[in-house]
Amino acid sequence: MSVPDRRPTPAVLGKATGKYVASMGWKSVNTHTHISLVNKYLYVEVPKAGCGTMKSTLGGMEASRMNPPLVEQVRAHPHDRSLVTPFVKPYQLSNDDLEEVFTSRKFKRFTVVREPASRLLSGYLEKIRQGLVQATPIFDILTAQGRAPRSPADISFPDFVDVVCSLPSRQQDPHWRRQVDHIGFEFVKYHAIIPLSDLDRSWPLIAQLTGVADLQEQFFCKFSTGASTKLAEHYTPALLEQVATAYADDYRAFGFDVPRLA
Repeated sequence: MSVPDRRPTPAVLGKATGKYVASMGWKSVNTHTHISLVNKYLYVEVPKAGCGTMKSTLGGMEASRMNPPLVEQVRAHPHDRSLVTPFVKPYQLSNDDLEEVFTSRKFKRFTVVREPASRLLSGYLEKIRQGLVQATPIFDILTAQGRAPRSPADISFPDFVDVVCSLPSRQQDPHWRRQVDHIGFEFVKYHAIIPLSDLDRSWPLIAQLTGVADLQEQFFCKFSTGASTKLAEHYTPALLEQVATAYADDYRAFGFDVPRLA
């Protein structure tokens, strides 16, 4: 039996949400947007930018309205949407209600972003070097170019950077997609865009945005790459310049400095 596609098209969505969906696709907006109708906030997840910390903390807070076992389940598996999510997702709202979430003063909108070079390296160390599913498209491109290594896990960092930087945001995996495009920076008015390096001291701000005064960080990172301390091991000045050019909008929009190699 065929199932009709009932996803709203950008043309029938509100002005902001329509542009965002047209830019990044309905699947990406649905996957990375986390809404609390009770606490009136919208958190847009940026993969490899503290998203595990954010989803376990905010998700645990939302799940606590139901029961303690759900809180532990959410905190233990913040990335596994097949188990449970305590958030409301865009597809569950009417077009008008969704536009209100993205534009109304009634909702606080925030996200966490990361310096692009360290984020890119973190994505490589976790997804490529472990040969995870995200490595396959990169491997396929290198195969078509006649320069593929023995397996996806053997992709070199320079080849990874070369392929990723050549792709438009829509074709990039979310783990290294340009963040300005991923979060709809052009279309969505955020109340706070928090650099990952400032996250530890930003919990009072997040508590204010969510309206939950006793909000506390819950961290369940199962695999930390430590990329920020390994830049000099993997980058050359030429590679760093390539990333700075490809991710120039991220550096400019969020005020990041291109790191220096020691």
